[in-house]
Amino acid sequence: MVALLELLKQKKKELYPRNQRKEKNNIFSKVEEVNNRKIYHTKIFNDFYTFGISKNEPTKFFISLRGIFNIEDISMFHLFSLRGDDIFLGIYYGIKKLDKAFLVRNFNKRETYTLRKCEYIEFRFKKGGVFCYLSGLHNLLKKNKVESSYYQTLLNILLELERELYAFYGKQLPEGGIIPKWIQKRQK
Repeated sequence: MVALLELLKQKKKELYPRNQRKEKNNIFSKVEEVNNRKIYHTKIFNDFYTFGISKNEPTKFFISLRGIFNIEDISMFHLFSLRGDDIFLGIYYGIKKLDKAFLVRNFNKRETYTLRKCEYIEFRFKKGGVFCYLSGLHNLLKKNKVESSYYQTLLNILLELERELYAFYGKQLPEGGIIPKWIQKRQK
């Protein structure tokens, strides 16, 4: 009887993580169809972990994001190469007011704050788009953070993302990139 109980406990350990992974891997919180365009909305993340063209499948551009509560929690999604009459329209930045306030706890600094609006990056296509919500982008909009290393690192990462993504889709990137113009327009 004891051996059977131990065997069942072992089976439970093997099965439970699989079910947990399926829920965790869904990076998108909402998928909607607007005017025959499929729009994907990611959950709120902190910032980028890494990105680039997949080495195993060169028709995919992967983007990895760090979790908002745990920066070691990495989630990833792919942007695929263009098919048929689809067109890459570009990268757009913006701020969206959230339906509900989002509570964030920073355990390292022992502070709690609420997000009522969140900055996003939109990867826009003719047949759809991906809204990627990143809480770290608000640092780019604060003038007092310009000299910080996080500000400079995040700005360089975004410039590199723009450069690589526009090269992946074979489109000309505007002079100086898109993010510096958006920051200059919105920075307080």
